[in-house]
Amino acid sequence: MKNNYELRITFLLLTIIYVVSLYFFYIKYVPIVKPFQITLIPILSIIFILSYLKPHWGILFFIFSFPLINNLPYFHGIAEPIPHAPTALVLFLFFFLGWLAHNTLHKSKIVFNSQIFKPLILFSILIFSSAIITFFRYANFYPFYSDYIYELITNADAITAGGAVMSTVFFSLNYITGFAFFLIFLNTVQSKDLVKKIAIILCLSTFLSLIFGMFQHLKDTELGNNPLSISQGLINATFKDALSFGAYIAITAPLFLGAFFAFKKMAKLFSFVVIILSLYMIFFTGSKSGLLCLLISLLIYIFLFSKVFFDLIKSKLFFLKRFNLSSLVLILVIFALIFNFIIFKRLIIQEVTETTTFIRLKGLSPMLRERIHTLWKMAALMIKDYPLTGVGIGGYIIESSNYSKLHRYPIGVPQSAENYFLQVGSELGIIGLTLVLWIFWEIAKQMRRSYLQIPSNNPNKFILIGAIAGVVSFLVNIQAHTYIGSYEIKYTFWLLVGLIFCMGRIAEAENKREPGREPEKKFRWSKGLKISSIALIVIFSAVHLWNSTHSLSLKARTEQFGLKQEFGLDKLEKTQDGREFRWTRSYGGLTIRIEKTVIEIPLLASHPDIRRNPVKVKIYLVKDFFKQKKLLDEIILNQSIWKTYEYSIPEEVNQEVILLIKVSRTWNPLKTLGTPDPRNLGVAIGKIQFRE
Repeated sequence: MKNNYELRITFLLLTIIYVVSLYFFYIKYVPIVKPFQITLIPILSIIFILSYLKPHWGILFFIFSFPLINNLPYFHGIAEPIPHAPTALVLFLFFFLGWLAHNTLHKSKIVFNSQIFKPLILFSILIFSSAIITFFRYANFYPFYSDYIYELITNADAITAGGAVMSTVFFSLNYITGFAFFLIFLNTVQSKDLVKKIAIILCLSTFLSLIFGMFQHLKDTELGNNPLSISQGLINATFKDALSFGAYIAITAPLFLGAFFAFKKMAKLFSFVVIILSLYMIFFTGSKSGLLCLLISLLIYIFLFSKVFFDLIKSKLFFLKRFNLSSLVLILVIFALIFNFIIFKRLIIQEVTETTTFIRLKGLSPMLRERIHTLWKMAALMIKDYPLTGVGIGGYIIESSNYSKLHRYPIGVPQSAENYFLQVGSELGIIGLTLVLWIFWEIAKQMRRSYLQIPSNNPNKFILIGAIAGVVSFLVNIQAHTYIGSYEIKYTFWLLVGLIFCMGRIAEAENKREPGREPEKKFRWSKGLKISSIALIVIFSAVHLWNSTHSLSLKARTEQFGLKQEFGLDKLEKTQDGREFRWTRSYGGLTIRIEKTVIEIPLLASHPDIRRNPVKVKIYLVKDFFKQKKLLDEIILNQSIWKTYEYSIPEEVNQEVILLIKVSRTWNPLKTLGTPDPRNLGVAIGKIQFRE
């Protein structure tokens, strides 16, 4: 009783912290667009309520929903490259909230009953440590250096601190939420009946997604699609983009193949339809690696299926009823597709119509060469420079432009390293990469263990080998992609891994540890492992903190790459008489070189109520990247007229400083006057001049 009470108190504290964090995350990263919110909020409410009432209800609803809601923003004008939280991520966050609330108010028991949790926990702590330090780096170590989190420029591509912090947050959640889903899955799925429901629910969800993809393909490519996929004539169905759709098909098709052989009647027919639709739609996703991995997964499934098939014959447990005519037809169709692909692959290169893009397989080799010489090389250089800790979680896309400029490799603005292991190595160093390899090693061991535990005459054996084939397909796919922004792909991967673990555990319980069936060792921290783990985290954190306050700091990067720090300012505008100016927000800063002893700063505040409610403005000179800050003046503006303020600064002549303007309040022209200007305006700064 005492332990359960303490566990509930722990969950209560976690829930409180989580609710506060989720609130700020939602208002910061989820678009507050009314039509979008009207669609999204009911879905989030349902999953929260179901997860709170019964975790397995929440699991089923989450599995049904996460493949279907990823393109919701595209229906409401929220498309790339506008940054926003992926909808599948938001769905999981509310699912997790319901699960926390359930465990707070109900008797619960969270079991870490697998060896895989050792590297998962260590890796999660590593990510958490890296995220905190990297966040402070991009915030210029507020409140220790800066007095505010300014939108400072972080790299040669002028990505600001807000974009860098967003990268850190989203990349961290890409890993952490996948691990959390796996933990909940293992503690919720306890029976074969629930495994069957999960397979059927996922099959239904995929069927709906494929039907929508067929509608896009045949009628309207732009419906629910993003600009990039539209421009290339690719089909994304209900996924973030076409490549994610292709990856999803590649890793789930063998699972549905397993469902076909495991189930009967309508479930068998339904899975057959999903398989055929999947094999057709993969060609219109533009995913070369997806098609390759689909073929690999099908070949793996056929190999494992053949072994089970012959085991059944040898053991005289083979029944013709299970492998009826439809099974034979499906096997022949799959073999025919693979055969046709090998024989007629040159014809597959061609486009079907002028408006529909078919996969161009001949582009696979150039694609890999391009990655090797640009994205992968940048990642390798980061590992070389920061071998223990990498550049920080979410730091690859920030540092890639700096490395591109330093080594003179054109790289553009990448979304990731396009290789999962290089991505981990570049951001979390060799320590993080070692833990990831440990995680995959534990998954591989469980594949073998579950395969041996489940007898060949158990229908779940066919679902298991489908999950195994899907996981292997994913491992091949992430050699050329990371899907760091495609949360639906990561949740699919951990769903398959969860099925592998759960089915093995269920079979082990049924076998009651028969002779020759070695049970998995339970999760335990030895004293030596505890000490070495703590030492590892301390060393990682200390080294990453040192790098983040020295060579990776914003000050060091600004000096090394000659970054011009301009933040909190809108684009240059002109008055009717030709005066140039820029609006600030609640603050504005720009780098200037002091040419003479007197600086002249023209300012204007245009708040409609300025006479009744004057605007206070503070003017600072910032030196040594916020380690020194000098207040020039604190002024009050009570008229909407231009006025020039002059200050004598002889000691700063020939120095480069940041001129920082802080405004007491802003105003919004759209909200106040109804004019089509949604900006929050502070004051206007005219052209800075100097005189003796």
